[in-house]
Amino acid sequence: MTSDDMSRRLALLSLAAPFAVATRAEAQAPSFPTRPITLVVAFPAGGSSDVTARILADGMSRDLGQPVVVENRPGGATVVGTMAVVQAPKDGYTLLFASTSALTTNPHLYQNLPYKVSDFQPVSLVAVAPWIIAISLTVPARNLREFVDYARQRPGQLNYHTYGPGTGADLFASMVLASTGIRAEPIVYRGEAPALTALSTGEIQFMPASISGALIEQHKAGRIRIIAVADAARSPAAPDLPTFAEQGFTGLEANSWFGIAAPAGTPAPVVARLQRAVAAAIAMPEVRNRIDATGFTAQSSSTEELARIIDEHSRLWGGVISRLGIRLQL
Repeated sequence: MTSDDMSRRLALLSLAAPFAVATRAEAQAPSFPTRPITLVVAFPAGGSSDVTARILADGMSRDLGQPVVVENRPGGATVVGTMAVVQAPKDGYTLLFASTSALTTNPHLYQNLPYKVSDFQPVSLVAVAPWIIAISLTVPARNLREFVDYARQRPGQLNYHTYGPGTGADLFASMVLASTGIRAEPIVYRGEAPALTALSTGEIQFMPASISGALIEQHKAGRIRIIAVADAARSPAAPDLPTFAEQGFTGLEANSWFGIAAPAGTPAPVVARLQRAVAAAIAMPEVRNRIDATGFTAQSSSTEELARIIDEHSRLWGGVISRLGIRLQL
């Protein structure tokens, strides 16, 4: 072997050495996950968001081989639960069941919000839920046009539900009122169940809400009437319900999204494994069917796609909040 051949061989060995070390290190590193994962839900137990998170957690547990435990941390307009994840170790064992409120509206609403969107690493979309308008049977309207005409003839006389200033229902209601010229009064309810009761009894005349299994069930039972879906297409959960655009009201398209986010700085291989687990769970027919039964539409995504959705919704709701001049303090 000549000295030139020896030099070339040593050079090739030196190039290969780092890869050999990396391969040995990867083989020795523990696989993820090796213990239970906590999925923090910033909403009370029992609602559609909580139910969806628990269905997903069951599917992810099966794919990951470790329990995914749902922990409800409601309060402070989702800030309590969101901060619990911000402050958690960046190891993939504490995740946020992220939502429109936490990552797209709160940053525009609250001047003293203790976290930033950049504190999170998007993992995957889980589900989307279009906004709808439901009305009381005490209102003599069969469709959106008849309801708008009825409400315009009674400025300030109709009531609608909200969960408080700046909440998703409140912002969507503001979009509807501005677009239709309706004037109505908000009444605050703590949860979907009391708001639905108020709608069915005529205490409130209409309800801007994110579609849910409970709403669809009450609609099908003839206790309330859903008259419009704020999406580009009809909801798979209720294909009989017409959209706003189908009834001549364009520009009223909005939905809520739900996904999984980890603390920013979580290792990329861990994020990738979690994303695959969400996709695998959503691909399970029983998981998809159970989520769809809540009224939500099950849908996984890449991390990049969820980041894009967060950005798009931030621009949409940020514009609404800016036009309304809403600035809140926690």
